[in-house]
Amino acid sequence: MPIVLNRRAVGALAIDPKDPDVIYCGTGEANLSADSYPGVGIYQTRDAGKTWRLAAASARTGLPRRIAVIAIDPFDSKDILVGGIGFGEVGVGNDVGGMYVSTDAGVTWKRATFITANNYWCHAIVFDPTRRGTIYTTFTSRGAGNGIYRSADGGQTWTSLRKGLPAPERFGRTSLALCPAASSVVYAFAADEASEASDRLLGVFRSRDGGASWTSIGGGHFRNEGQISYGNTIAVHQTDPNHVLCGGVDLHLTTDGGKSWKRVTRWDAVRGKSNYAHADHHGLLMPVSAPGRVYDPNDGGLDVSDDGGRTWVNRSNGLAVTMYYDADAAQSDGRAFGGGAQDNGTLITTTGRADDHFEILGGDGGWIMFNPLNAGHVLASYYNLNIFRFRGGRTKDVSPPAPEDEKNSVWMAYIAPNPKTPTTLFTGSYRVWRTRDDGDTWKAVSPALDGSSISAIEVARADPRRVYVATENGGIFRSVDGGGHWSANVASTTLPGHTVTRLATSPVDASVVYATVANFGHGHVLRSRDGGTAWADVDKGQLPDVPHHAIAIPPDAPSTVYVCNDAGVFISLDGGTTWSNLTRNLPAVMVVDLVYHRHDRTLTAATYGRSMWRLSLT
Repeated sequence: MPIVLNRRAVGALAIDPKDPDVIYCGTGEANLSADSYPGVGIYQTRDAGKTWRLAAASARTGLPRRIAVIAIDPFDSKDILVGGIGFGEVGVGNDVGGMYVSTDAGVTWKRATFITANNYWCHAIVFDPTRRGTIYTTFTSRGAGNGIYRSADGGQTWTSLRKGLPAPERFGRTSLALCPAASSVVYAFAADEASEASDRLLGVFRSRDGGASWTSIGGGHFRNEGQISYGNTIAVHQTDPNHVLCGGVDLHLTTDGGKSWKRVTRWDAVRGKSNYAHADHHGLLMPVSAPGRVYDPNDGGLDVSDDGGRTWVNRSNGLAVTMYYDADAAQSDGRAFGGGAQDNGTLITTTGRADDHFEILGGDGGWIMFNPLNAGHVLASYYNLNIFRFRGGRTKDVSPPAPEDEKNSVWMAYIAPNPKTPTTLFTGSYRVWRTRDDGDTWKAVSPALDGSSISAIEVARADPRRVYVATENGGIFRSVDGGGHWSANVASTTLPGHTVTRLATSPVDASVVYATVANFGHGHVLRSRDGGTAWADVDKGQLPDVPHHAIAIPPDAPSTVYVCNDAGVFISLDGGTTWSNLTRNLPAVMVVDLVYHRHDRTLTAATYGRSMWRLSLT
């Protein structure tokens, strides 16, 4: 889970060892996942975080847009190395990965090309704090250039370290750590490039001679550890070179240099237990000033240990960093609202307070829907068409009886109620499912539409017989008889053929329907006045060229349209003809959902990385 600083996703932080008021902040996430967001370069503060400036913009310096590590020479603060990943090509844009070097405290930068002049990735950089000029780093370059490297002359020349290690081409994302009190002892935690998506562990390796030779110390302990391309971290105790923590999904501890290991966290343990820490670990820090203390940022926030990693306590309260996929609010009681969260289940509150959200369903939280007449009647879901009903204090699995391959075809299933009969619901895989009894029984009411997953469903408030469905391939389909029959694709060539993220109809005219669209390079809000037969681009370049995610139209103000996107929230008071920016003090992260509450006259915005925000419209 990324932290956000100065409205940017942050991938790395470094404190000047000679001046703790000077901090460098590398933007963009370098975790190898589809939702790892890019940044804009490196920020710097000289007053311990009171003020920041963009000291090295990627657009100007060529620095990667996903920075994995910033390393400052402990002997000379002007020497800074940065590693990152990129998905561009050399000479085309500024999204090229690799290791970048500055010798003037970050003013100017030069890309290291001894691995290759083409795109490559740099995952870790560690300075030896006792031997000036000794640096360790790791690279992937799709071949023999992969692996662990060392320089003994401050980065002028580099040597590939291979003795005792697997073939270089096997090395995927690799983390490094050394013990400051015995800096010749170096550890590496490496993903296996040969495994599917680099998700398996290649090994844990130990060197006792500064990288000249290595020994595999993982044994069979890590055979079930996975997602190493996503969660990949290792740390060594500041004074004990045999005390090591590392992990991906869970954390593992050795206190004898790898002769024996213990799995010290379990993502599936009971929350609050001493062995519970959230899954997917992205960093470990053992501070010199607090022996035994370990900080562990992960997909659940921050966990802390005060006994070297043996037991854990969650310290996430006050961290507004939840990544929401969607949100809803109970129209009968605005104090009840919540949403599905990335890797943190479905979270709701019934008091309206920010500090008492609780989880009602685990996994990656999916779509949530409060019954409009009863705040205690909720439908929630997690990935792959798994839907649960919470009603009258009872929980029931009400998932459609789709075959397993059909369930697996959809990531997050959209759920849409009939606004006049909310026990009639629609959801979808690559075809539409309908229930008329609040999920007790389901029926598939459409064929496979265009072969891709259904991404949005809208049951018209003005006429519930009108049902509109959109797909990840950019298709739009409609039914005029409540789902009994379906049209062919009515998207036409006006829509750009990218994922339609949301559909919304006018509360007074079921033929007026809006669509928001993902991706870049085109209009992102479209409108049809004739039920989808003809479409018009109502964005017309007035809105940012970024993916748009949701629409909200107040039932008592049909000409008012709110949309949200990767740049904020925008409003039109004339049905989409003109637009104004309503972002105000929202952080500039992805705003993924909007919920209008009629009685309270509020607009709730769910963000992917900075939790939920609410705006009073009075």
